[in-house]
Amino acid sequence: MQFNNSKLYGLSNKKLLADILSVDKKSLKNVSLEFLPYKLPQHLSTINGKQRDIYNPNDEHKKALRKLVRLLMQVELPSYVFGGIKEKSHIQNASIHKANNYLMLIDIQNFFPSTLDSYVYDLFKGKFQMADDIAKILTDFVTIPCEKKDGRYLPQGYPTSPILSYLAYVGMYNELATVAVENEMIFSCYYDDLTFSSNKFINKSLKRKCYQIIEKHQLKVHPIKSKLIVKKGVEVTGVFLDDLGEAKAPKKLLKKLQESYEKVKNMDRNPSEFTKMNFVDELNKLQGLISAVKSIEKNRKIDLFLNELKFIRKKYNVPYRKNDVKKYFNTEYASIIR
Repeated sequence: MQFNNSKLYGLSNKKLLADILSVDKKSLKNVSLEFLPYKLPQHLSTINGKQRDIYNPNDEHKKALRKLVRLLMQVELPSYVFGGIKEKSHIQNASIHKANNYLMLIDIQNFFPSTLDSYVYDLFKGKFQMADDIAKILTDFVTIPCEKKDGRYLPQGYPTSPILSYLAYVGMYNELATVAVENEMIFSCYYDDLTFSSNKFINKSLKRKCYQIIEKHQLKVHPIKSKLIVKKGVEVTGVFLDDLGEAKAPKKLLKKLQESYEKVKNMDRNPSEFTKMNFVDELNKLQGLISAVKSIEKNRKIDLFLNELKFIRKKYNVPYRKNDVKKYFNTEYASIIR
């Protein structure tokens, strides 16, 4: 990896850093106080039934973080990295393993919260060769304080967290990639999901070796989600690979689609029992699930769900954005919605 390809390489001037990020130089004197994120409430930060701490930076901060992502991407990441990369997806991540019969799936537990600021600082100071003060400013710019202990970590919700979660542990990933090459395995990473595959049996000693590499970097492996398997229908980063290696939508995704469809049907039967916000949320959820299924299986027939979505959206004139609620819901059917 060529870290000197990035404009961030060798940065030693606060004025130049401020210009690069398009922020006031004075705001860099105390980044922790100047750029305070908003923590999303629990009902907005529950993903797949699991409550997560998600932080939303203000507009100026978010714009600067996105610019920082573009500069970080100039180092050109290895081909095995799929998470957070434009034109790459969880589907492509799963598909590169479809020809192999043996898989080792490793999930890094609480990855973002476990990515400590010391690793981020070492990245900026060591790999990007920044001056000490610039490395510290940028570290504080992309991390938040730990709530229950000293130090800082990469928060979920920051545009920079995905790429930094890789770059901060680039040494670890390179070690894992080397293990894969030495043992004729294909390796890919999608955020905290690591996948190894081979047409040869993957033994437990290789699993232990990979675990040791990860734990050496103060990270923990998820004891349940991490496993060795023979591919007879397996899910990899949200994509089901059947016995022939074809990518299919997993059953749990199809179940969610069916449940959302049934809820929308019920809302249509009893509209007075629901609020306008309920309609916006559920129709957007149904649309997202339809898109998720189609992104995996382009030829799957989902006209039933799509037609229902279009029908309900038109019948009640349901907007996509909650902020537009007052301008919509102006049909006669929508008059009884709360």
